[in-house]
Amino acid sequence: MITSAQNEKVKLVRELLSSKKSRIEKNLFIAEGVRMAAEALAAGSQPTLVLYSRQVIQDGQLLLKKLSASPAAIEEVSPDLLERISDTRHSQGILLVLPIPRHPFPQPVDFALALDRIRDPGNMGTILRSAAAFGFETVFLTPGCTDPFSPKVVRAGMGAHFKVRILEMHADAIASFCKETNQPPLQILLADAENGQVCWESDLTRPLCLIIGGEAEGASSELRAIADGIVTIPMQPHTESYNAAISASILMYEIRRQRQIK
Repeated sequence: MITSAQNEKVKLVRELLSSKKSRIEKNLFIAEGVRMAAEALAAGSQPTLVLYSRQVIQDGQLLLKKLSASPAAIEEVSPDLLERISDTRHSQGILLVLPIPRHPFPQPVDFALALDRIRDPGNMGTILRSAAAFGFETVFLTPGCTDPFSPKVVRAGMGAHFKVRILEMHADAIASFCKETNQPPLQILLADAENGQVCWESDLTRPLCLIIGGEAEGASSELRAIADGIVTIPMQPHTESYNAAISASILMYEIRRQRQIK
């Protein structure tokens, strides 16, 4: 049983939890909890390391039996140490180190999401979760977004990271993919609180890429420049606009709804 915070495996986990640079360099991220471990295994993701404590719940014990057949290093850790290194408020007694998924470049794409300057981890994770739920399997992220594989984003995503292609790209590369690489080309629509066509009055059944801008500043000028049109969600006067996660979820729902009744 590992009891020391100076253990090399424990130090690796702490590094991956705290450092984007380490996650990128090692091409690894952390998934904590029974639900996330189950999602990872269901998606065929093979962990390189599993840490668990005797406090792991019954479902977690069943997962450990499945993992015992994998090549992953499986180590028991003292409960207090796992609590200390965990990024969650209360550890469920199991933590996986997983390779960051590297999906092949998608072709063709019928609808995609482009996230720009989404800096809140909770919003990012919620958007990815909604994208998975509504069938948006391709999500472009501009460099101004928060790290999609940070612990808070992964936790809020609730398994979306194993269902969605996450591709980090600049605005010009997104435009090139949508207009030149993908066939048929994707119409690029910007979600904006003002000056757009009402979402349910817009034809959202065509192949498209939906841009969602950041919470505070909205989409950057670079992303606005590549948009073919603007779509908006009507609101009552004198009310605060929806945050990025709510806006994205409503519009993805409307896109899915229109396609199902087409």
